[in-house]
Amino acid sequence: MLVSKMAKKHVTVCLSGDGGDELFMGYGSYNWAKRINHPIYNKLRKPISKILSNSANNKFKRAGLVFDSPSKNWKSHVFSQEQYYFSENEIKKLLLKGDNDGLINHINQPIICPRTFSPSEKQSFFDLKNYLIDNLLVKVDRASMFSSLEARVPLLDHNIIEFAINLNENLKIKNGSQKHLLKELTYDYIPKKIMNRPKWGFSIPLEKWLKSDLNYLIEKYLNKDLIIEQGILNYDEIKILKLRFEKGETYLYNRLWSIIVLNKFILKFN
Repeated sequence: MLVSKMAKKHVTVCLSGDGGDELFMGYGSYNWAKRINHPIYNKLRKPISKILSNSANNKFKRAGLVFDSPSKNWKSHVFSQEQYYFSENEIKKLLLKGDNDGLINHINQPIICPRTFSPSEKQSFFDLKNYLIDNLLVKVDRASMFSSLEARVPLLDHNIIEFAINLNENLKIKNGSQKHLLKELTYDYIPKKIMNRPKWGFSIPLEKWLKSDLNYLIEKYLNKDLIIEQGILNYDEIKILKLRFEKGETYLYNRLWSIIVLNKFILKFN
């Protein structure tokens, strides 16, 4: 919203790069999809997950969570762990009642197509169908239109989408470089030193805020009395989650934030 407000001072229409990561494989999740579906990793998935999860290093712990993937719904699992959200198993432990299998099966529906897709391609289709449509484009549309700014997404022109979907995967990730072909094209217009910088997500420092200025939200919306009164979530699981976060497993911040938002929503409409 702040970026849109600043842009509106100078222009009425702007261009967004949404779709580039999903079409040309710019996310780390595409590498993870390939890893956990590799025959060797597949056999060793559980022991690798256990070893990494018991590590003192948060990066290794997160990797352990990714390896602890269900064989059926691995696309939504990889996405959830890349975004620091709850896994399927964690949700089942967290909910006191209800069945989330219907939703999980819905978002994991297979793509019907004449050719066979690689795990990375399947993951990119998952993002195109779910993350891009229901999250990224919604966010940009709301933020831009709040300032009466029109945001256009040229990479989502149907001709580019059709081209990218049928593009050989080796032209998307080559020698460890993601979005390879897209970068090669832009070198004619943008210096390499700008294009080859490390990937930097457009996010807020929520992890730090929940440790400082927004810490009061944890006590306000994740306290025992409120959770029991709502009768939706298992407080014992939330208590463990809060304790792990306080002791240094800060990558759990999005899980805590999701529960905070849920409980604030419920209280507003009760």
